[in-house]
Amino acid sequence: MRSAVHTAAATAAVLAVVASAAGCSDEGGGGAPSSTSTPTTQEPGGGDRPSPEQASEGGMNGVWESTLDESGIETLIVLGEDVRTEGDVACPGTLDPAESGSTATVELDCETAAESRSGTAELNAEDDHLVLSWNESDGFPEAFARTDEDPVIQD
Repeated sequence: MRSAVHTAAATAAVLAVVASAAGCSDEGGGGAPSSTSTPTTQEPGGGDRPSPEQASEGGMNGVWESTLDESGIETLIVLGEDVRTEGDVACPGTLDPAESGSTATVELDCETAAESRSGTAELNAEDDHLVLSWNESDGFPEAFARTDEDPVIQD
């Protein structure tokens, strides 16, 4: 039962990010964002996040927090082509961006083969959420929210 609740919560979080990336809204404009809408720079919990203009300057560079409570990766740090995860799965890795800049291949090189993984990262249109679809996963992508921290990767 707990797995079903976790799966439902993960699916809902990912669908919300995907809907946001697609520009969907409840305003009924056919899914296209309104030119009069202004981006929100404050999250519901009161925490600030970078504006889309600030976020887009760095592409995928940044510190990203998992939106899933039970993810093995609590934080994803991206700086150029270097990646580092923190949490139960703490590993170095690489990021290979596609020409579009909104997608990239991520590879984690962990100490054990069970933790090592590769997948595709996709940045949403607002540059404030990153969705990672792991090749070896059970089909559920992980979503990460951009923080206002500067990325630092230490060896």
